[in-house]
Amino acid sequence: MKIDDRPRVAILGGGMGGLACAHELSARGVPVTVYEAGRHLGGKARSHFVPGTGTGGRRDLPGEHGFRFYPAFYRHVVQTMREIPDPLSPTGTVAGNLAGAPQAAVALPGAGLVVSPRRPRGVGDTVRAIAGIYQVGGNLRDLGRYLAAHLKFLTACDARRDRELEGQSWAAFIGADTPGRYQEAFRQVLLSCTRTMVAMDAERGSSRTLGRVSSLLMLDAFGTDDVDRTMMGPTSSCWLDPWEAELRRRGVDFVFDARVRRLELAGGRIARAWVDTGDGQQAIEAEAFVLAVPLEVAQRLISPALAAADRSLSRLAGLDLDRLTNWMVGAQFFLNTDVPMCEGHVFYPRSPWALTSISQAQFWNRGRRAMTSYGDGRLRGILSVDVSDCFAPDRDGQRLVDQTSREAILDRIFAQILEALDGPTRRALRRARFAAHLDDEVTVGAGGVTNTARLLVHPPGSWHDRPEARLAIPNLFLAADYVRTSVDLASMEGANEAGRRAAGGVLDALKLAAEPVDLFAFDGLERFRALRRLDRGLHAAGLPHLMDTPGAVRGLLRASA
Repeated sequence: MKIDDRPRVAILGGGMGGLACAHELSARGVPVTVYEAGRHLGGKARSHFVPGTGTGGRRDLPGEHGFRFYPAFYRHVVQTMREIPDPLSPTGTVAGNLAGAPQAAVALPGAGLVVSPRRPRGVGDTVRAIAGIYQVGGNLRDLGRYLAAHLKFLTACDARRDRELEGQSWAAFIGADTPGRYQEAFRQVLLSCTRTMVAMDAERGSSRTLGRVSSLLMLDAFGTDDVDRTMMGPTSSCWLDPWEAELRRRGVDFVFDARVRRLELAGGRIARAWVDTGDGQQAIEAEAFVLAVPLEVAQRLISPALAAADRSLSRLAGLDLDRLTNWMVGAQFFLNTDVPMCEGHVFYPRSPWALTSISQAQFWNRGRRAMTSYGDGRLRGILSVDVSDCFAPDRDGQRLVDQTSREAILDRIFAQILEALDGPTRRALRRARFAAHLDDEVTVGAGGVTNTARLLVHPPGSWHDRPEARLAIPNLFLAADYVRTSVDLASMEGANEAGRRAAGGVLDALKLAAEPVDLFAFDGLERFRALRRLDRGLHAAGLPHLMDTPGAVRGLLRASA
């Protein structure tokens, strides 16, 4: 079959899941058209360049929905990056634009920055890491209890993870919901540091999901790759622009300002999709359709007919959006003098709005493009901040969602950062700040704040209500971060995996002979095979996990001695 004779696929949505699906299909010669509701690709991952700020041939100041975090266990995303050419990358592909962040820090009022290595190398780093536990208010007993919770998760069988652990929060699983279980200061740090990554909210997220990701992050610390990586420049420049160019080279078509309004079902299949464009409402016909839109958009598109045709779509339409999602908002503070603080991410566990930041200038070296090539030439540093609790009151009783100006939000974020830092760093940041940017995904007005980029938080029990990428409707597929995936986290990695699963479904449904789409397993989660087999027997017999049985661990150790 000639390529031109192959069935055409319509991908509705140009975010991470839709682009990953287009990437896999186009690599196999399948004609693809991507319909994007906005004017930019990448969804929450794209950069937000501040209009009108670039002068003298420089590009506008670069903002983001939030800083980028690429842990070592990300496999689907990084493999895709390796397949995208970028002549400005150190390696010639987008994957070369990833820069390791070897440190992390906790900023505590009165104590300043507590800096620790992401992956201890030798005795000195280990001593510093343990000293950091004490500096944030914990001790070795707290560390032992926290590590024991991960050991319990890693030795639990799949059935226990899917049924028992899915039904409780991660905070309950690790004991952080119980005062007295840990030193109080350490308990607050545990809860706050997971809260700064919304999809890993310990109090709202299930222990099945957060246990997987938290365990993978912990295992990364004993691996050989960088535990934490960020980008060498704005995400759109380093990744999305080269990706779009590569997809266009492969023949992928893009239609922008095309907002999907309706999916038309006929004879048990999707006959056409209707989109609003600048020329009015138009019908899209294709052999297969991939729905790669945010959860709230997907819910609006699930008509009674679609819900009746697929039970998982019916469950998806009935999900409580407020229970299932939360907000994450990004902000950037542009500095005329770089203030790096540490070589990685800084957590602010006592900040009312759950802040995390990273100083970006130290990592930006793609094509040797300096900070001064943006804005009016003053830019030397960017403090990029994620805000993960937009509904909590700050010291003045003010919530982010109630603010009526972008400037007020930025000033309150900046004040919370300064409160946690030592005097010299505080003064340096105050002097260096000359401009700021608030996430383009939020709208601020007299009625408060609205957010078009909600994030899934995986509450207990939600795994069983989420759909697969392949549906009962034979020519409709899902590619978004609410799809069931092996990483099971609302993230670029999860969306990329969902896009790959959708692409595999398209190839099978259209009976196209092609190389299978790669899907990667997370082998670290299967590490303790013998103990997981033992737990499978215990769970099948209705018995608790070995570590929940009094004296069982001691007895097992004596028996094996």
